[in-house]
Amino acid sequence: MSETGDEDGGRAGSAAREIVTALAVLVVYLVFTHAFSGDRAASDAHGRALLDFERWAGLDVERPANELLVRHGWLGAAAAWEYATTYVIGTFGFLIWLWWRRNPAYEWARNTLILVTLIAICCFAVWPTTPPRLLPGEGFTDVIAMHHPPATWGSEVVSAGANPYAAMPSLHIGWVAWIGAAAVRARCRPWFAWLCALHLVVTGLVIVATAAHYVVDIPGGLLLIPAAAVAERARAGLVRGRRPAEPARPGREQRIAAADAFFLYVESRDVPQVVGGVAEFAGPGPSAERVRALFAERLPRLPRLTQRVRPGGAFRRPRWVEAGAVDLRRHVLEVDLPAAGGRRALDALVARLIAEPLDPGLPLWRFFLVRRGPAGPDAVVVLFHHAIADGIGVVDILRGILDPALPEAGPVRGPGGLRRAAAVLPGLVQLGLDGAARTVSVTGALGPERVFGTATLPLDRVRAVARAGGARVTDVLLALVGEVVADVLEERGEPADGRPLRAAVPMTLRAPEPPGRGRTAVPGNLTAALRLDVPVGPMPVRDRLAAVHAAAERRRRSGRAVASTAAMRLMGALPPPLHARVARATYRARFFGGIVSNMPGPPLPMSLVGARLADVHPVLPLADGVPFAVGALSWDGDLHISVTAEPAVLPEGAAFPDGLLRAFERLAAAVRADSGAGSGAGSGAQSGTV
Repeated sequence: MSETGDEDGGRAGSAAREIVTALAVLVVYLVFTHAFSGDRAASDAHGRALLDFERWAGLDVERPANELLVRHGWLGAAAAWEYATTYVIGTFGFLIWLWWRRNPAYEWARNTLILVTLIAICCFAVWPTTPPRLLPGEGFTDVIAMHHPPATWGSEVVSAGANPYAAMPSLHIGWVAWIGAAAVRARCRPWFAWLCALHLVVTGLVIVATAAHYVVDIPGGLLLIPAAAVAERARAGLVRGRRPAEPARPGREQRIAAADAFFLYVESRDVPQVVGGVAEFAGPGPSAERVRALFAERLPRLPRLTQRVRPGGAFRRPRWVEAGAVDLRRHVLEVDLPAAGGRRALDALVARLIAEPLDPGLPLWRFFLVRRGPAGPDAVVVLFHHAIADGIGVVDILRGILDPALPEAGPVRGPGGLRRAAAVLPGLVQLGLDGAARTVSVTGALGPERVFGTATLPLDRVRAVARAGGARVTDVLLALVGEVVADVLEERGEPADGRPLRAAVPMTLRAPEPPGRGRTAVPGNLTAALRLDVPVGPMPVRDRLAAVHAAAERRRRSGRAVASTAAMRLMGALPPPLHARVARATYRARFFGGIVSNMPGPPLPMSLVGARLADVHPVLPLADGVPFAVGALSWDGDLHISVTAEPAVLPEGAAFPDGLLRAFERLAAAVRADSGAGSGAGSGAQSGTV
């Protein structure tokens, strides 16, 4: 809902932004349709309640009007076509006309149309209602289905994405009434206002006679207009009063961004949202006192590490609030590991730590210095809440703590103008339909326990395999995951039957801002999830890589990552309780079966207060019903892979890292990328797992 203007990219750029905004609203509708496809009995009960009220009030004119259209086929056909076409053509035709003429009312018109639609979507989610034509036992004839005009229920695309239980309020009435309200705002001529009124009357008659809506849905749709106008006035007032963001000071609060609040909403006791990393030192680690002194020096430039979360309410998103003086003794801790166990004992410790949610009464991070004695080098485990940063954001926080200081990353650029809008169009539509796809999912209710394992591969060798296979490193990682999941399904005797595994793959959309030595940075969540299909049926490993690469390239070009970000921003405009419900409904196994992330790290050795870090593995959280997450981090010439799994749903999770290494050797042999391909230490591969 940004200000209009053509200075950035001219009219083409302006048109592209408007198209992306409209399509983002569409994807919110599609996501809601699949996320809240709830109890049909409840929808029917709501429909009968409306019908009973109309009978009591003497308003039940639906049946005689419906029978009139059935008796006169030509009239029924005309009504069905009017129902399917005029409200869409009128609404978007008028909006485009306002934009083309640069009418001063355009911004208000666009924003209120978005709000009308979002308010109606919220109503459909909270109170789904079966329309009369689909209400069992009431004897209404589905006139629309009889004549089947285009873009109505029954066609393949519409049936996959539309919500048939969205009678109250009538969005047909809401949109047509919006045309009239926008026409008055734009000071159109009187004849056009009368035409709008006639269109509203005809639409009201049509939606009732076709049994698509109840009579009481009409005032429900009309009420959307004042509700949207009030919401737009409040939004405009907030924009006028907004000041540039400043670092939080004691006693001040900052609203949590929608993308960050998302991970507060999806967290539960058994699904903590903790990200971070585990690193082994090349030798003895630094003392706790030296690390605390380092944090004391650099915390002023890392404001999220000095803040805690204040819960939100019905109309208030959670907020960051200064926690006062940070007691570093509660955040920088020392842990002693038994002398025996080696890397497996370290991974077991990580599994225990990530299974525990962070204390919400404190800043949401912990830093563990692990003393291993003669069993191996010391280590460090750093954990942040996902609301502070995503995996790449964690890397950038660490770059502000570790030495040496690295140059800042350049901006991440993508297509602009109309090219971007054209790329986003299929992404938005398909993103909303993802929940309806048939995919493989090794799922179940997650328990509180976790297993954590690691593997390491030489980065040059992985890149050589990717080049030989005509793919990217991320594609190689996805293909390896597909190999392991295929083995799991084969051992369980559960054929994939052509269904892929849908993996959520985070993608960076803009350059992070790592904290420099003299300025602050607020990392946040800078990535969007791209859902990629990984074949998990029996096939040669090279064919699996080719299939993954082809599917990944299609989805990367489709603009789905940008679509995901646009949809998340719009969802953030919802009231917090509904935003939380949407987040929990979409971040779960119905929409993806695993998490796979490939993150760039520094290409040179890094140290913590003089102690050099060796192996550095990422830590990723799980999602509701999603039993594994695979993270890969390129760091100082190696690709460090970690696996987090829930052992009750995925008992094979403990063997996942070794399975990835075996799959990599099969792939390397298949593409003949490495004449010295072998396994184990001879090929530079290492693993350690619980």
